[in-house]
Amino acid sequence: MVDQLARLHDKVEVFWFSEQPYGHITDETIEPYASGRMGFPNTHFDPEKAHVLYNQYHEQYALADEMGFDGIMSNEHHSSYWCMKPSVNLDAAVISKVTKRAKIAMLGNVIAINDPVKMAEEIAMLDCYSGGRIISGFVRGTAVESLLGGIDPTENRERFEEAHDLIIKCWTTPGPFRFEGKYFQHRVVNPWVLPMQKPRPDIWFPGTGSPESVVWAAKHQHPYMNLGALVDVTKWLKQIYIDTAEETGFTPGPGHFGYLLRALVADTDEKAIELGRNFMWTEDHRQKGPREHMDPPGYQSREAVRVKATQPGIGIGGLRTKKTYEELRELDNIIVGSPDTVIRKLSEIIDGLSPGYIHIYGNEGPMPPEDVMRSIQLLGQEVNPALHEIKLKPWVG
Repeated sequence: MVDQLARLHDKVEVFWFSEQPYGHITDETIEPYASGRMGFPNTHFDPEKAHVLYNQYHEQYALADEMGFDGIMSNEHHSSYWCMKPSVNLDAAVISKVTKRAKIAMLGNVIAINDPVKMAEEIAMLDCYSGGRIISGFVRGTAVESLLGGIDPTENRERFEEAHDLIIKCWTTPGPFRFEGKYFQHRVVNPWVLPMQKPRPDIWFPGTGSPESVVWAAKHQHPYMNLGALVDVTKWLKQIYIDTAEETGFTPGPGHFGYLLRALVADTDEKAIELGRNFMWTEDHRQKGPREHMDPPGYQSREAVRVKATQPGIGIGGLRTKKTYEELRELDNIIVGSPDTVIRKLSEIIDGLSPGYIHIYGNEGPMPPEDVMRSIQLLGQEVNPALHEIKLKPWVG
C-alpha cells in the first residue's frame, strides 16, 4: 500500500525545513574550543533568547502552512547549537497545533538510542494529534548522538534496524505480544495508542550520501531523502535506489525520493544574495572536533568510508570548508534570488532529478526573522505554485 501510494506521485511536494539554530553564536565565540559539539560549553545558551527564537520558528511553521506548503520537515540533534531540537517529537507536537493541513515529516527519531516501544507510542500519539499527517522518519543519528546516548557506535546500525522492526510491529501487529531481540527485550508489548494511518504512517529514511543508506531504504521500499549532496552525487544515489529497487522486486518512482537544499527568496536577487550569506554561518566550526567524536571506529563501514572519500560533494556536512558561498551558488546547492530566479533554478533541479519531494532548508543562524517570513510568503505565493505545475518524469519504463 505504502509503495503503491509512493509510485503515484506525478507532481513535486514542497516542504519547509528549519534546524532552529541558536543564531547568537559567532565564529569568534566558538573559535577557542576544540569541538563544536561535545566540547562547546552550554554556558553559552541563554534560555531567554531561546524562548524568543523558538516562538519565531513556530511562527514560520504557521506561515508555511498558511502559504500552502505541502509539508513541514523537522529533525533532531543533540549537543548542537545549530539545531535546538533535542526532540523531534516535541517539535512535531508543536507543528501539529500551529498548522492545519501540512504534512509533518520527522527526519527523524534517533531510534537506536531510544526505547522503540515508547517511540511507537509517541509517534502514534502525534498521528492522532495531527489527524493522520505524520511521516515518520527514522535516523541512525550522527556518531555524536550515539556517544551522547551512551551506546557503542559499532552497535548503532544493528540497534537501528532492530528498533525499526519493533516499531513497525507495534503499529501493525495486535497486542499483546512478546519481543526478544538482541538489544531490546519486552515480555509484553501492548501499546494502547495506535496511528490513525493504516496500515502505518509512511517511513522515510534520510542520508547525506552513503550508498549503504540508499540500499537499505530501497530494500525496505522506504522513500530516501538526500540531505544536501551536490546534484551530480544525488543523481548517482538515485540510480543506486533504482537498481536496488529493481533487484528487490518493485518499480521505484519520484515518490521514493526527496532532495533537501538551502534556498531563500527575496524581492530582488541582490537582497537575496546578501541574505543568503548567512547559510555559511559558522561553517568551519560545526563539525570541528576530534575524529573519535565525529567518526569513531566502527560507526561507518569501511565501504561507506571508501565511497565517501571518492565523492567530495557528499552531504551538507561534507561540503563545509570545501566550497565557498559563491561556488555553492554556482552549483545550485544554495539557491537564492527573486521569485523568478528561484523558480528557474528549482525547476531545473526538478527536471533533472524528478524527486517527489523538495525540502527547502530556509533559514540559518542570524538571518533576520522578518526576511525569513518574507521568503516563506514569496515561496508560498509565487514559487511553489509554479513548481506544482511541473509534471514529474517517471523513473523507469
